[in-house]
Amino acid sequence: MKHKTYKNFIKKIIPILYSLCVFIVLSIAIYNYSNYTKGQWEKDERSNLMDLLASKKSNLEKALYSRIYYTRGVAAYVSLNPSISNNEFSELAKEYIKQDSVISTMALSKNCILNAIYPYEGHESAMGLNLLAHPERKEIVEKTIKTELTFIAGPVELIEGGTAFISYTPIFDKLNNNSFWGITDIVIKEENLIKEANINLEENGFKFALRGTDGTGKNGPVFWGDASIFENDPISIDVNLPIGNWVLAATPVNGWNSYLDQDKTILYILFISTFIISILIWFISKTLLKIKQNERKMVAIFKSIDSLIVEFNKDGDYLTVNYSNKDLLYKPQKDLIGKNVSTIFEPELAKSFKNAITKCLKSKELVILEYPLVINNNKMWFSARVTYKTADTVILNAYDITDNKSKEEELKTLNKIKDQFFSIIAHDLKNPAGTQKSLINLLVDRFDTMDINKQKTMLKTIQKSSDHLYILLEDLLNWSMSQSKKIIAKKIKFNIITHNKELFSQLENQANLKEITFINTIDPENANVIGDPDLTSIIIRNLVSNALKFTERNKKVEISSEIINYNQKQYFQLNITDTGIGISSEKIEDLFKIEKTQSNPGTENEKGSGLGLLLCKEFIEKQGGKITIESQIGVGSKFSILLPTE
Repeated sequence: MKHKTYKNFIKKIIPILYSLCVFIVLSIAIYNYSNYTKGQWEKDERSNLMDLLASKKSNLEKALYSRIYYTRGVAAYVSLNPSISNNEFSELAKEYIKQDSVISTMALSKNCILNAIYPYEGHESAMGLNLLAHPERKEIVEKTIKTELTFIAGPVELIEGGTAFISYTPIFDKLNNNSFWGITDIVIKEENLIKEANINLEENGFKFALRGTDGTGKNGPVFWGDASIFENDPISIDVNLPIGNWVLAATPVNGWNSYLDQDKTILYILFISTFIISILIWFISKTLLKIKQNERKMVAIFKSIDSLIVEFNKDGDYLTVNYSNKDLLYKPQKDLIGKNVSTIFEPELAKSFKNAITKCLKSKELVILEYPLVINNNKMWFSARVTYKTADTVILNAYDITDNKSKEEELKTLNKIKDQFFSIIAHDLKNPAGTQKSLINLLVDRFDTMDINKQKTMLKTIQKSSDHLYILLEDLLNWSMSQSKKIIAKKIKFNIITHNKELFSQLENQANLKEITFINTIDPENANVIGDPDLTSIIIRNLVSNALKFTERNKKVEISSEIINYNQKQYFQLNITDTGIGISSEKIEDLFKIEKTQSNPGTENEKGSGLGLLLCKEFIEKQGGKITIESQIGVGSKFSILLPTE
C-alpha cells in the first residue's frame, strides 16, 4: 500500500518538477536574453546618437569655418596690401559680412591696436583698443601669432547683450619678409551660429551641450546647454577648431536608465508566458524568438574651403594672386601676374571674366561667376565672388565646387532615368489597359445580343491583354525596387536544376504552345552556383521567354551550361540559344541602356515591357556575375550569364 502511494506521488511530482525545470530554464534564458537585448539596444541607440552628433558637428564646423574663411580672406588681402586704408577695409568687410546674421563685427588691429572696425556705428569706443593690454586677449593673440593660425576665443559677453565667439587671425606682411603686421578678427554671435548649425537644447528625446571655452575641449567649462549632460555618461564628439576644439555631447532627456527600462513591460509578459508554457509544456514543443536588428552608419566628411584670391584691373589683367592651395592655380603664379585673361583662357571663358569685372565696377555690387577649368588633366568647377575694390580694380575670390557639380550631374542622370522610366510606364501601360477597357465596355453593352463565340474571342483577347499587363507590372515593380536599392542579392550555394524544376517545366509548356522545341542540356551534377536563387530564376525566366518570343514556330530554343575560368576564377556559364530572328550589332549595344529601351513585338506580336534585359543585367551583376550576347540577323541569338561557383 505504501509502495503504491509512493509511486502515485512520484507520478504527480515528476510533471511538476519537469514543468518547474522548464520554467527555471526559460526564466534564465529570458533574463539573459533581456540583458542581451538591453545591451544591443543601448549599443544601437548610442550608435544612432553618434551619427546625429556627427551631423551636428559637421553643420557647426561648416557654419564656423565659413566665417573663419572671411578673416582668412581679409588676412590674405592685407598681407599683400599692408597699407590698406580704413575705407578700403570697410568696403571689403561690408562685402564679406553683408546680410550675415551670424557675424556682429569685423575688425583690423595693426600691431595689435584696433584701428578699423565694421560696422563703425555703435562700436566707436573700441577704436584704439590694445589687444595685448588685456590679460586674456594677450594670451590668445600671442598664441595666434606664434602658431600663425586662426584662434576662436570665447564665448564672451557682448556689451549690446548676448554672447559671442571672437575669431582672431594673424596677418603677416608678405611684402616685408613676412613680418608680423597685426590681427584681423570677427565677432560671431553664439546663438545665431548654433541656430544655423541646427543644434537645439533638446531634439528627438535627447538634450545637447557644448564645452571647451577658448578651444580647451573636454577640460574647458560648459558654455552652452545643461552642464549635467557631461556627468551622465554622454555620447560626445570633438568639434575641431583651427587651434583646440569644443566638445559636443548629448544624453537622453531622462537619462539612459529611463531608456533601458522601456522593455520592462515586454519582460513581464515574457515571464507570464513562461509560466503558462511551463503548465502547458506537453502541448508546446518549442518557442522561437527571433530578433533582427539593422544598424546604419553615417560618416560626416568636412572639407576645409580652399580659396584663390586674385586682384584684376578693369581690363582683366592679373595684378596680384594669392592662394591657400597651389593645386587651384590654372598656371603658376609667375605666369599669371601681368597677363590678361584673354591670353590665359579660351575666348568664351575670358569674355565671362571680363563681363563680370565690368559689371562689378559699374554696379559696385557683388558678382557671382561659375566656370570650369582643366587643371592637371582634371576638370574642376569654381565659384568666384567678384567684389569692388577701387574704380579700376576688383577682387576675385574663387573656391572649388567640383564635388557639388558632380552631384548635380549625377542628379541630372537620375532624373533622365526617371523620365525614361515614366515614359515606359505611360507608353506600355496605356495600350493593354486601354484595350481591356474598350473590350470590357463593348462586352457589357452588347452582351445580350452578342453570340457566344464572339464573347469567347473577346474574353481571350482580354485574357491575353491581362497576361501582358501582369508581366509588364511585374517587370516595372522589379525594376523600380532594383533602382531604389530595395533588392539585396543573397549569396548562397544552390543548384540551378533543383531550384528551377517547376520554372523549366513552365517554360517548356510555353514553348509547346508556340510549337517550339525546348532543349535543356544542363548537367545537374555541375550546376551548383553561389548567388541568389530567386533573382536567378527571374533572369532565366526573362531570357528564355525572350528567346521564345523572338523565335518562329517549328524552330528550337536550347538551354545549356558549361564550367569556365574567367579572371582567374571558376564560373558556371548558362547559355540560352535560339534560332530566332536575331539582333543587329548596332542594337546589341543599346539593349542595356534605359534611354534606348523599347518594347518590340515578338514573331506572333507578343508584347513585353522592354525592361526584361535591363532587369537581367541588374540582377546578374548584383550576384557578382556577368551577361554577354552573341547574335546574327536571321540566324539567332545566344545569351550567356556567368555565376560564381565559389
